[in-house]
Amino acid sequence: MQQRRRAKRSLGQNFLVDPNLQRKIVGAVRAGRDDPVLEIGPGRGALTAHLAERGVRLNLVELDDHLAAELAARYREDPRVRVVHGDILSLDPAALGGEWARTTVVGNIPYNITTPIIFRLLRLPYPRDIVLTVQAEVAARILAGPGTRTYGALSVGVGLHARASRICKVPRTAFRPVPRVDSEAMRITPHSPPRLTRSAAARVRSLTRAAFSWRRKQLGTILARHPDLRCPRDRSEAVLADLGLSSTVRPERLSPEDFMALAEALLPEDGADPRL
Repeated sequence: MQQRRRAKRSLGQNFLVDPNLQRKIVGAVRAGRDDPVLEIGPGRGALTAHLAERGVRLNLVELDDHLAAELAARYREDPRVRVVHGDILSLDPAALGGEWARTTVVGNIPYNITTPIIFRLLRLPYPRDIVLTVQAEVAARILAGPGTRTYGALSVGVGLHARASRICKVPRTAFRPVPRVDSEAMRITPHSPPRLTRSAAARVRSLTRAAFSWRRKQLGTILARHPDLRCPRDRSEAVLADLGLSSTVRPERLSPEDFMALAEALLPEDGADPRL
């Protein structure tokens, strides 16, 4: 019997070992036989086994050398399963398996790179659906509404691109090794059709980052003085008035739609960062 290797802290590995939660998470995946599914960080294949039984077409992206080799060996006779040994943040997920617009992304993703992974998946073109297990605190920030304590740039960033909802709580005891925090499985369904072009998304993201880096200041002050914005006060106040927004409001009071309208009115299109 092959000895299981220890989880690598450097890769943020915590393996989901609770079979009931494995089934519940996979049960939330809206993909049937021959539908494309991309699994990020399959690890020892806990979710993979349930997905493979369903007959979906699986692309598995695993960074760990040994785990990638083990998965490749386990599924070498299954033509529906393909193992990609690599880092999801260095790959173009839309190019991995084709039919990206029909693809569901699944993953129990490392806490330390959760936000970069989410925003990589929410770049155009979008996948069909995303089911991720993330740190409970991150889930709370994604799902937070305007005016709440946890509402911030992450809430706005996801809300501009997708609808997010809870699937289930995943306690820390469901993992080995046991992490220090609880998790939640959640669904992030990209808007179809998209609300934003890639350049428009970049402009909103620039505004959102600047606003929440000074979240305790009033919006008029942020627009006029933040080094990434420096919008003339008379122009910003006219735009805010047109949008029905007060210059004294703070960023946490603005909805994703408010940020979208404000970015469209204030930031020139050629000022967008094409990398975003």
